[in-house]
Amino acid sequence: VAIWAAVRQLPPRQRAVIVLRYYEDLSELEVAQLLGLPLGTVKSLGRRGLGRLRRRLVAPATLTAGRQGRQR
Repeated sequence: VAIWAAVRQLPPRQRAVIVLRYYEDLSELEVAQLLGLPLGTVKSLGRRGLGRLRRRLVAPATLTAGRQGRQR
């Protein structure tokens, strides 16, 4: 449920690439052809979309623990 809520918050093109690539299991080339986008654009949108999802889904405690470990 949390993952789909985060996916719904992505910009439309990032959301389309993420859903087609990872939920529908299409290749980057297939996604590019389906959306009428250059392959490089699909790669960039996918990378940015995954980055946003990671930032939204990381638990705050994990971030805090990581920062405290670096201060030592």
